[in-house]
Amino acid sequence: MKSDPFPSSEFDHWAAHYDNIVAQESFPLTGYQRALAETVRLADASAGMSVLDLGTGTGNLAKMFSHLGCELWCTDFSSEMIEIARTKLPSAHFFLHDLRQPFPPALRRRFDRIVSAYVFHHFELSEKIRIIERLMNNMLSPDGRLVIADISFPTRQAFNAVRETAGDQWEDEPYWIESETKLALEAIRTDVAYVQISDCGGIYLLHD
Repeated sequence: MKSDPFPSSEFDHWAAHYDNIVAQESFPLTGYQRALAETVRLADASAGMSVLDLGTGTGNLAKMFSHLGCELWCTDFSSEMIEIARTKLPSAHFFLHDLRQPFPPALRRRFDRIVSAYVFHHFELSEKIRIIERLMNNMLSPDGRLVIADISFPTRQAFNAVRETAGDQWEDEPYWIESETKLALEAIRTDVAYVQISDCGGIYLLHD
């Protein structure tokens, strides 16, 4: 049996240090704060809206939606990450969940906004598309928006340039490359927008 390349135990260990790590904004999290702020802007959420945050981590993105008065549902597959997020967002609904698995019954509903930050790059493109299609078809409300911020490059050339300069910080993972994923995304949803926010960060916006 093939071992899981991203076990939850690895992220449990990382949880206590996560906020300090992202604050440094070094590769691959260059532009982290801008990515979160831009995700909120593109989501265009307002008070009372239901927001599902996938892979909430320590709750940094969800906290921004909380400030807007949104109702929050947050998932992560790390119990340690969730425990930290709970301290920031005591009124949010939390679920221990692996995105690669079926959603628990309580989340099988429609949300006004679905967001995610720095999660999908762990998945191969086919898995990214499978999850996104499921979200769009089964969990996003009419006129809703799905916004994904992640490690992403506009072209393969840009990907290679950052890989060369990153040196020992580089890890081989199935990062987004917009020029290669645009057609796959447009095959499941016609309205797809992309914003590059740093040399290694980008945001995908999908809606009807």
